[in-house]
Amino acid sequence: MDQPVNADQFKLGMRGLAHAVNVITATHAGHRYGLTATAVCSVTAEPPTLLVCVNQRAATHGALAKSKAFCVNVLRAEDSDLSNLFSGAQSGEKRFDTREWTKLATGSPVLLDALVSFDCRVVKKLKHGSHTVFLGQVQQVLFGKKGKPLLYAEGQYAKLASLAHGEPLPEGLDYWGF
Repeated sequence: MDQPVNADQFKLGMRGLAHAVNVITATHAGHRYGLTATAVCSVTAEPPTLLVCVNQRAATHGALAKSKAFCVNVLRAEDSDLSNLFSGAQSGEKRFDTREWTKLATGSPVLLDALVSFDCRVVKKLKHGSHTVFLGQVQQVLFGKKGKPLLYAEGQYAKLASLAHGEPLPEGLDYWGF
């Protein structure tokens, strides 16, 4: 009989799945909240909808649930420092002091130099295990600073490489090192 997959096996397997790195933000009671997340996905183009998965123990979870709004700020390849800030290296409002932020339709913090930011209103949520899946209908999109996305795989940051059909990787190029 097959054994059920345990959390450690699942986490190890998920390390092989490359993800874009994002900062999810929300505002509640005059305070800004944010966290680094890779669990972001498009759901549908009509209406434009994204989903984010947020740990229920995170302070940002409560702010997102109460405000019923969030912004997905897609980080650029050179934004690993910002990702680290919002992944727990620092907490509270000070994390927002290192960059310029604005607001769009929902009032959630929008990173001006993100690759792109999706300002969303929560239309559905589903609690499952330790996380809540929030579906957000996109209210506005802000295209920020051009660049390539910051990726995360195998427990480390990575950069996207563009290759022509069938070309080998350029010699000496390190896509994983930062």
